[in-house]
Amino acid sequence: MRISLSLILIFLLVLSCSNSSDEPLQIDTIYTMNDASKMGIKNLMKNDFVTEFPEATDAKWGFWKGREVAIIRYESIENARTLGQKVAEEQTELIEVVEKNIAHGPKVEKTKCRGDAYGGNPYKLSPSIGMGEILFLNKTSFKGSDIEMGTGSVRDGCVRREPMFIEFRIHGNLVIMIEPLPEEDRSAMNKIIDELLAKLP
Repeated sequence: MRISLSLILIFLLVLSCSNSSDEPLQIDTIYTMNDASKMGIKNLMKNDFVTEFPEATDAKWGFWKGREVAIIRYESIENARTLGQKVAEEQTELIEVVEKNIAHGPKVEKTKCRGDAYGGNPYKLSPSIGMGEILFLNKTSFKGSDIEMGTGSVRDGCVRREPMFIEFRIHGNLVIMIEPLPEEDRSAMNKIIDELLAKLP
């Protein structure tokens, strides 16, 4: 009986420890943008969001290992955890496509086309104006046709226009948002965020 009770207690202890490790630790550190620049995000100090986020002191984005990364900075940790949480949820809001190909919330500033209408090549033209991938130009008129180049419609090859940033983390007074690379799930993106945060002083 004692052995069974001991085993159950050990199992519960291990289970509770593994559950708590999934949650990011709350950090009470105030970082500057100079601190954030040490993460190695290229052009971070040059690129600003157009949107003005309430109480945010900085809202910038850059590139890190083939993906876009954004940093929104607040003066206080409380503002990051309240206002920053709301902003991050708005900027990463993924919705079901109801109208055209729009799969992002109304406040998302940076979007990206994901998926394509032609099975692998988002730049492939409609077969109705050629044969296969060959485009006939000799007597073809584009006036009044169904081709819409670069308009964001499904006909230009973009199935879903989604938020650029899908995952975010609040760390101290910083909100970090990242773009996924193809085939990445949320756990992979969280590892990338961990890797970035490890570079903060």
